[in-house]
Amino acid sequence: MSYSVALEGISGRIVTVEADISDGVPGWSLSGLPDPVVADARDRCRAAMINSKDAWPDRRITVAMYPADVRKEGSRVVLYFA
Repeated sequence: MSYSVALEGISGRIVTVEADISDGVPGWSLSGLPDPVVADARDRCRAAMINSKDAWPDRRITVAMYPADVRKEGSRVVLYFA
């Protein structure tokens, strides 16, 4: 689990980001009202893993961002890992 911030005007809301890697048809699923820039995170995550010499899992990856009713916009995301 990690945390991020979604901007609403000049204030921010804490966003919880949870990920799960499970058996099943390989793929990537992102939920929680991401805008198209946020949805491109798959490519950035994959590049980061490969550049750090890790293998991209050939499994089902699910990423959920809460609260689901807050729109997540932009590529300037700060993650805080717990």
